[in-house]
Amino acid sequence: MARRTPATPEELDRLRSQVTRTEHELEDAKMAYFNAAEYQGSAMPYERLKTYAEAFISANHALQKALYGRIRIRLDVSRLLRE
Repeated sequence: MARRTPATPEELDRLRSQVTRTEHELEDAKMAYFNAAEYQGSAMPYERLKTYAEAFISANHALQKALYGRIRIRLDVSRLLRE
């Protein structure tokens, strides 16, 4: 089996910034959902909140794949939305 090429530092920085950005968006969206407030100019239904959680999960899994070559910690939407 061929060895994978390690991710470049620039790629890792890009992935980390994407994870940070999606995490902040998810936290803001959760706050709007729990307070029944608007977020980015419109109401926050559960389906829209779920898309923010899925974006964070995919960014996090991509970073783990780049760092470790596999996904070490699996995230799912229901656990992210509990807090």
